[in-house]
Amino acid sequence: MNLELNGRQKTILLGELFGSNIKDGCVIALEGPMGAGKTTFVKGLAQGLGVKEVVQSPTFTMLNEYHSGRLPLYHLDLYRLSESSQTQARALADQLILELDEFILEKMVCVIEWSELFKMIETQVEMQDKSAVCYLDELDRLIIRFGYETAEGMSKEESDALEEGARTACCAATGPVSQQILNEVVEKFDIARK
Repeated sequence: MNLELNGRQKTILLGELFGSNIKDGCVIALEGPMGAGKTTFVKGLAQGLGVKEVVQSPTFTMLNEYHSGRLPLYHLDLYRLSESSQTQARALADQLILELDEFILEKMVCVIEWSELFKMIETQVEMQDKSAVCYLDELDRLIIRFGYETAEGMSKEESDALEEGARTACCAATGPVSQQILNEVVEKFDIARK
């Protein structure tokens, strides 16, 4: 499902709709380039959950926890995995799997920015162990890929102006719980745009 996000407010609205429609918990994998709206989405998600704290990117801490909302929110940012050696990245990934296992046992929302980096590390392990399965692939989760709208033949100035506001979110669900949430959000997002 592709959604147009014309500006920061639409990205916050999308996050807010997800937050208000998650009932018992959810894992959300966020992908996309730097500045495409991942953290802005999480701010809206936190609003939809009723989180009172100021939401900030956990780029350096890798994990921020918020417990003031309707459900606990665990906000992971895996960008640092791209700056780590393979051994360090693998150790961090193993630690994250242990933490995720704990989170998933409780009713919570776990959002993972740069989730594609986690899958990249897992893929490297799979190459060594053919029976290994990527951890994230085993979860019922939402996948949201943020990007910029582009059109062929644009000048650099037009392209730069477009990046300021015109973004897209490609949303997918991998299981029945996440599919139900996605269906509800898309319907409400369509109504809100009109």
